Amino acid sequence: METAQLQEAAAQLCREIRAHLEQRGAALSEAVRSYPTPIARCDEQLPGLLESRREVMRLLEESDATLVEAFAAAAVRWDDPAALSLVARAQRVRQAS
Repeated sequence: METAQLQEAAAQLCREIRAHLEQRGAALSEAVRSYPTPIARCDEQLPGLLESRREVMRLLEESDATLVEAFAAAAVRWDDPAALSLVARAQRVRQAS
């Protein structure tokens, strides 16, 4: 693959990762908003939702230069086939360069 094609593939991948993160962040925010109340002190799910949302927001602040690696590190922990598909594409783009 030529350098210009690789750069465009990487830029497109970053756009798709950001779109995926925005969708994931919106879904997590909705899950937090609709979380049933009252919330017990021993509740274990809400803190996990809040931490996941913070992680997504931190990833959205990454520059394009560091986004793919940071996203790949986070996505392997998620039960999210779309995220894992983006990670696989990132690996293919990296191997082509």
